[in-house]
Amino acid sequence: MHDTDTQRRRLWRTWALLMGMTLIAMASGALHRGPLALWALALVLVASLVKAQQILSTYLNLRIAPASWRGGLLVLVGVMGLGLAAAGLLPRWIEAPGATAGATTIPASIHSTTMNNTTDRHTERHNERHNERQAQEPR
Repeated sequence: MHDTDTQRRRLWRTWALLMGMTLIAMASGALHRGPLALWALALVLVASLVKAQQILSTYLNLRIAPASWRGGLLVLVGVMGLGLAAAGLLPRWIEAPGATAGATTIPASIHSTTMNNTTDRHTERHNERHNERQAQEPR
């Protein structure tokens, strides 16, 4: 009976920690418009790594697994965290050719919108002509 109560409490504590880490990650991401600040990115990654470690040790019961399994999976989680950090920082490291310091590049979504300007202008002219015809018709 005591072992079941201990296990149940451990699961509840882990669940509460996972929810707390999720709220921290959500809050740090919601505080910014545009790309995350470095501290917010680090906070999201740390929260994600803590969550991964807790899931591995508590829910997958890795705390009783051999040390080689625990170490191997935790190293794998760390490598994935480094990969995510690099993916988050990569856009900051890449600059457009000929860009100066402080210059901003056009995001792909805006670029694709500007590529469709011809279609937009055609639609606008069509709507203007339609509205002019409607205004000229007797009522």
